[in-house]
Amino acid sequence: MFDPRLTLSSSVLALSLGLLALPAQADVDCPASARASWMPESSFREHLKRQGVQITKFRITPGNCYEIYGFDAQGQRLEVYYDPVTATPVTATPVAEVPGALRAAQTP
Repeated sequence: MFDPRLTLSSSVLALSLGLLALPAQADVDCPASARASWMPESSFREHLKRQGVQITKFRITPGNCYEIYGFDAQGQRLEVYYDPVTATPVTATPVAEVPGALRAAQTP
C-alpha cells in the first residue's frame, strides 16, 4: 500500500543528502602543474597585499588552486580562487551580507 509519510521522508532525506554534497562541488580546478612551478605562499600573500587585499583564510584546494577569503582594497568581503603558478584569479565570489550565503560571480 502507498504510505505518503514514507514518500515524504524519503524525499526529505534525498534532498538533505544532495545539499550536503554541494560544498564539495564548489571547488574550482586550476591547470595541473608541478608544485615546484607554483609561486611560494609567502610571495603570493605579498603579491595580494600590494594590491590592497587582506587575507583572513588561505588554503590549497583539491583542484590545485590557491583559495583565499578576505577583503579587497575597498573593504568588500570576498572569496577568490587563484592559479598558483601565475597568481591570476580563476573565479571570485563576493560574500553576501548574510553570513554563509554566497553569490557566484565569474571573474573575466
